[in-house]
This record gives sequence, structure tokens and C-alpha cells, in this order.
Amino acid sequence: MRMNLSAYAIPLSILICSCKTTSYFSSANDLQNKDCTLYLLNGQQQNGKLTIQFETGHDAKKTVTLKTPAKKIEIPVDSVKYYRVGPDTYWPKEIDLNAFEIPYVYNLYLPNVRNILFLKKLTKENARMDLFELYQSRNKTSDGQDHYEYYVSFPTEGRLMASNIRSAVFFPSFDEKMSKLVSDCPQLAAKIESKTKGYSLAQFSVDVQKINVFKRIVQEYNACK
Repeated sequence: MRMNLSAYAIPLSILICSCKTTSYFSSANDLQNKDCTLYLLNGQQQNGKLTIQFETGHDAKKTVTLKTPAKKIEIPVDSVKYYRVGPDTYWPKEIDLNAFEIPYVYNLYLPNVRNILFLKKLTKENARMDLFELYQSRNKTSDGQDHYEYYVSFPTEGRLMASNIRSAVFFPSFDEKMSKLVSDCPQLAAKIESKTKGYSLAQFSVDVQKINVFKRIVQEYNACK
């Protein structure tokens, strides 16, 4: 009796497709099986496929999953220095929910836990002042729009510390607070303190203006001799 193999072709192809491993990168805190290099605080680095599911706020354990050719391992975020995907690096930072208002905050955070998220580093290695970006993809926001938050940190601070550019660290009295933070670069501090155009901000300045001013200040501070 001859078997009609064509009858099995469609189910077999479906089975083969279903066995493929899903890989995506939606944001620094929502990715699955993405090729990366993971850098640990103990100096080790490992290549593999990384999975992080922090953006939904459901993973209170704060571990990342790395698949290597040899094994699959769960790594506590407290052991991670940063990870690299392509040319970009992403660093863990603890976000203070009480310091400022974040739109759609509960899409990202859990109450009463350490809210550690990975932020994209926008400044070069060994910068005197670091600028980071937190991106939340539109498919996870209530209004269907992409959201961006920006953070500043100094190497002298704790490794998980970062201040949102809308936070009380900078406002109100931006000119006074920011000029003190960059006081070891006198020419830049003077521009901020005197409210020179392009270096001055009010607490309720639009976000685009805020990020442009902060980018300018960070760039000049890092170039200051």
C-alpha cells in the first residue's frame, strides 16, 4: 500500500517552524534570545543569547537568562556590570519612583521592590558625566507611543545611581544646582549660573528642550580640561 506523503507535508512544516527559537529586541528590558556579550562585576564576560523580561514589571527576582553553547544560566542583576548588543551598551540602574513623575510608570515598575532597569549608555567609556536613555516601546505603553526618559550619573556615585533629568536633583533652581554639580569646570558652571541661552532650563521646560540642554552640558563637561 503506497502512502501519500504529501498529506504529511503541511503538518511537518508547521512542526519544524514551531520548533524555531524566538528572538527579538523590543527594548533594553524586553528582549529574548538576543546575541550579546554580558560583562560581569567579577571581570568575566560571556557570549550567548540573552533574555530579559523587566519591562512588564512581573520579574521581581531581577535575574537575566543567558544561553551559551554549554548551558542555560540565570544571573542575578546584581552581578551584571553591563551588556552589549552590537555597538550599544546597557547598564543596570536603580530607578527612584518617588523622585519624579514618569508617564505610564506602572507599565514598567513594581511597587515596594528595587526597581532596577537597564539603560542605554549614550556617552563614551570613562566619561566624567554619563548620560543614559530609558526606552519603552510603543507596544507596551497605554497611548501607543514610544517613550524616552533620560538620566545622568557621575562615576563617583554608586554604580546603580542615576538621576532623571526631570528630578529634584536638578529642579527647581536648575542654574544653582547644576552649576554646583559641574563646579570643577568653571567656564561651564559660569554659563549655567548666568543662565546663558542654551544652558538654562525652567522646571516646566518641554522635554525636548531639557534633553538638548543636558546633552550640551554633558558634552562640554566631558570635554572640559
